[in-house]
Amino acid sequence: MSTEGAPNAEAQAYFRFGIRRLVLVDSAGFCYVEIPLNQHALLLGSGNLGKSSLLNSLRLFLLPENNFRNSKNKFAFRNASAGSFYTNEESYQHYFPSQSSFLIMEVESPSGTHCQVLYRDQSSQLSYGRIFVPVAYDQLRGLFWRCDEDDADGIGQAVEGLTVARVTEALKTLSRETTVSSDPTRLKHILYSSDLMSPDAVRYSVLPLADPDERKIQSLRTLILLLFEMKADDKAMAHAVASIIEADKKFADDAFELDIDQFLDRHDQLKSRQEHLTRVESARPQFDKLQSAFERYQTLTRTQHDFAAFRDGLAAALAEIGQQRQQADRERDELQGAQKQSQKQLNSLKTEQNRLEGEIKAQTSVLDKAEKVQKDGELLVSRYGDLTADEIQATLNEAMEDSQAQLNALNSAAQAEQRKAQLTRTIDQLDADLKALAEREQRAQWQLQNQLDDDVIAPLRAVNPKLVSASPGQALDEDTKATLGRMAELFAQTDRGFDWFDTAFPARAPQADDFPAQRHKLEGELNAARRHLAELDDSASGGQDRPQRIQQAEKDIAATRKELDILKRLPSAATNIEDATQAIDEANRAVAALEEKAAIERERVEAVGTKLDKAQTVARRAQERETELLHLQTTVSGDMRRFPSLKTVKADAPLAAEAVSVARLDDIRSGLEELEQLRFNILESLRRLINKGIGEDREGLLESDSPSWQAIRDTFKALADLFAGLAESGRVLREQIDSHNETVASYRQALKANSEHIQRFEAALNRELDGVTINDLVEIRVDIHTDPKFHNLVEESAAIDPYASGKLQSDAFYDRLRVFVAEFFGDQKSGNRLTMDKVVTGVSYRTRKQSSTTLDSKGQSTSTTALINLELVHRLLRRVLYPQISLSFPMVLDELASVDVSQVPALLDRLQDQGFNLFSAATHSASPELIFQVGRHLEVGQMRTARPYSASRTLVFWGGPEGFSDREGLSEWFDQTQHHLLEVSHES
Repeated sequence: MSTEGAPNAEAQAYFRFGIRRLVLVDSAGFCYVEIPLNQHALLLGSGNLGKSSLLNSLRLFLLPENNFRNSKNKFAFRNASAGSFYTNEESYQHYFPSQSSFLIMEVESPSGTHCQVLYRDQSSQLSYGRIFVPVAYDQLRGLFWRCDEDDADGIGQAVEGLTVARVTEALKTLSRETTVSSDPTRLKHILYSSDLMSPDAVRYSVLPLADPDERKIQSLRTLILLLFEMKADDKAMAHAVASIIEADKKFADDAFELDIDQFLDRHDQLKSRQEHLTRVESARPQFDKLQSAFERYQTLTRTQHDFAAFRDGLAAALAEIGQQRQQADRERDELQGAQKQSQKQLNSLKTEQNRLEGEIKAQTSVLDKAEKVQKDGELLVSRYGDLTADEIQATLNEAMEDSQAQLNALNSAAQAEQRKAQLTRTIDQLDADLKALAEREQRAQWQLQNQLDDDVIAPLRAVNPKLVSASPGQALDEDTKATLGRMAELFAQTDRGFDWFDTAFPARAPQADDFPAQRHKLEGELNAARRHLAELDDSASGGQDRPQRIQQAEKDIAATRKELDILKRLPSAATNIEDATQAIDEANRAVAALEEKAAIERERVEAVGTKLDKAQTVARRAQERETELLHLQTTVSGDMRRFPSLKTVKADAPLAAEAVSVARLDDIRSGLEELEQLRFNILESLRRLINKGIGEDREGLLESDSPSWQAIRDTFKALADLFAGLAESGRVLREQIDSHNETVASYRQALKANSEHIQRFEAALNRELDGVTINDLVEIRVDIHTDPKFHNLVEESAAIDPYASGKLQSDAFYDRLRVFVAEFFGDQKSGNRLTMDKVVTGVSYRTRKQSSTTLDSKGQSTSTTALINLELVHRLLRRVLYPQISLSFPMVLDELASVDVSQVPALLDRLQDQGFNLFSAATHSASPELIFQVGRHLEVGQMRTARPYSASRTLVFWGGPEGFSDREGLSEWFDQTQHHLLEVSHES
């Protein structure tokens, strides 16, 4: 492989920067791994062991980051098996799974050797920190790994108590220049410093930049990620080239970043402003009418103050009439109370009178009943002659018993027989009594009352009249008369009768025996007995009239009971009559007294009623006035809800109470109606103007159903100002259009300049590639492809005239620009900035072989493409880095086995010539020839420690590589400090 035409980097470089060693502690699946990077090396191990993780960990050292957030864009850790990127958490936990996880990179620079130590930072999620220490790793190894002399296998073991604090303290003890930093801005300065005249400034620099501005840093970031994917696709190469092209400009102000959205927005604003001013001018007649209505409205606003005066006067009138009504109500209530009290007294008297009249009525009823009882009783007693009440009662009871016995006999055959026998005996007894009566009548002249003196007869008659009606049938002898006389003397005569010792007997009037009556009575009883006996004999009637006889017996019993009841009541009838008569007299006297009191109370009620009528009239008038005012208040409240602006209007003075009337309010409301109609007309006119796009709705007139007058007035004022300043607005717009057109000119120049810059950059790259040969290719050309739409935009912009005074560019130009945005940016709605990475769409190569006379654009093999990419990246990197340096930098090429083994020697030579050391990986399936071509290989999956930091990570590798060489050549690539650990194999 030839490098004719390429400058000799070593010859021109004065300052050397190189990465010598990579160490991972409890990270990426390894317990401890130490990899030399100062020469070509191939990592060997089984699949999914972590070889690629070792290669890719270099990105963490070279990029100025401090966390794994957005790691896809920062580090691009790709999951090849899944065809995607690892997540932030996956990447972080892979490299920093524990507090004992550390990553160390040893670097040599003009200031000496230093180590960069990465550790897990617990102060923030997904974060890691850095420590820079100016010593070689040999001085640090003991902090991270122990390998004692008594270790038979020489593998080593974890260091007990490994922590960030312990490591930091040890490193600061080693050197005062130890630096701890996690600030991205400072890291950029540390990692990319190129102040080579200051050893302190470049002490920890890894990739010195020619110009450490942000553009160069972003270009370097792109190239670093590209160095880890030398088989990158066309898109990645295009992105890198675009970044370098942008960074290659002399001044940062020349950066290609056209904000097309802002440009189009500005045009739309100016066009909208121009159309708006045109609409404003066309609406001037409508505004003039609006202004007239507004002036009339201002005149009528006095009506609002009249309303406020009415409102305040109404409130005062309501308060005054309220007091008057309360006073009238109090007087009326007092009179009503007095009337009620008098009426209550009158009602009480009436109630008492009614009670007395009821009492008279009740006593009259008692009197009537008592008189009837007395009348019926006297009639009853008169029928029995001189029989006493007890005798009459006994007689009636006998009659009752006789009638009951007759009834029982009529109802029962057994009792009928008994009854017949009894009646027969009774008839016989009555016949005997009639004979005895006849005999007594014959002896009547010998009765004691006819033979004895009255003073003897009287006490005996008082005891029992039968004593004096007895007849011995002959004249009494003197002894008998004397005996009876002495007996009579034992009675003591009193005013009421005679006392027999402690027993009193009332005096009785003398009565002669009524023998006809007695005979009549006995005959009646005899006839009754015979009749009853006959009634029990059914032989004559056959028993057909028995029911009538039973009914008659029942009637006799009822009549007898009634007579017994009359006889029972007769003794108290006189008392009842006397009591009832006395009660009636007393009640009549009380009624008369009550009549006098009621007359007096009625006069009082009438007097109070007259006063009450007057008080009610006053209260009613006050109530009517208050009702009228309350109705007015309701109307006023309704008007205030209808016209909200009235709430804030203040009156000069309240209207007099007597002037507060319906008529006055009607006049005011008429003015308010006109005022509201004007307000409505003004509001509608404003809304129509706003809907036409004339003026802005800053006060929300379109959204509010009832905006405040302040909002309407402010909107009208804004419109008035708009029409007043229309001429000035037109002048300003023309100036803004001219300024925008100048922007159009600058945009056109920027499009043209950047298109030419891309062409110049492409030409410069191709000049640098003159004479470069790769494998069988003798000529290589780079084609930087730009989006065809960008090319068309450049051509179209060249055809416009941006200097037309006061006029916008034609709509056709902006329409074409919008079409470009739609086609170029697709569905993206915002952020449409035309930048170099969007313009450069691809990078392709044209090549020519020795046997050909024309350039061919067909694709090359993977390894050849990688070599071309490497050549291009090398030149792009030189454009970013400080010119007077040389690099010893690992070139990551994962899966080296995919490269044609015949091209490996050329690849290694070119890498060596350009300052790169191959850092690749392969499985054990890699061919021995490939391993031989690389020359050094590292078996990273053979050793495991029994005492790791974590049981899940036990793999260990350290001590240097194995390789194919003679013993004399060992010193060229073997770390002399570890030669006792390596047994060299002589396989060639």
